[in-house]
Amino acid sequence: MAGKKIKNKLQCIVTALKAESDPLIRYFDLSPDHSMGFPLFRGEGLMLIGVGIGKNKISKNLGTLLNKEMKQNLVQVINIGIAGGNPRSTKIGQCYLVNRIMDAETDQGHEIDSLIEHDFEEKSLVTVEKGITNGGDSYPELVDMEASAICAVSRQYIPIQQLAIIKIVSDHMNLEKIDLSFKTIAGLIEHNVPIINKFLLDFRSILKSDHNTKPVTN
Repeated sequence: MAGKKIKNKLQCIVTALKAESDPLIRYFDLSPDHSMGFPLFRGEGLMLIGVGIGKNKISKNLGTLLNKEMKQNLVQVINIGIAGGNPRSTKIGQCYLVNRIMDAETDQGHEIDSLIEHDFEEKSLVTVEKGITNGGDSYPELVDMEASAICAVSRQYIPIQQLAIIKIVSDHMNLEKIDLSFKTIAGLIEHNVPIINKFLLDFRSILKSDHNTKPVTN
């Protein structure tokens, strides 16, 4: 009886903004892949997909990519990007690991329990349709515009334990008072790349075989 084919380990980083992806592309020395029709970069055991702001293209582009890669790889999905934060519970520039996601439009929720020890503080996150500019008093911790869709799409292909959401607080939901330039956003990502890299290395270690790789649906 032929043995089961061993799949390669592959981590898929998902970003929304070019300012988020550029520091990661440089740090991990990723090369462009023009075969898919959307921003995609590859390296050894790692790829990065840019999905743009909001949820519009996530289902099609990320879903297409995961459907293709799952046939030959054990895949983890890691969303890395900026987020608004409540000033009472978050610090600008700090990196957080998300443990609970709620979609403000659909009320669909996801909980993510990390299977590894890590150096991040954990926070909950709400995904909204439009940026919050009034200080966000009704949002207790983090706010973004993509994570719930990334989670929903990823869960169609992988167990939620193979998904991680990492957010760096760029503002306290007061966008009218600050200037989030490309340089500022890229700098926030770049500053946190060492701790993100450590997490990625530790996170990869849980992909030891292809058992328990069926998506969990509920």
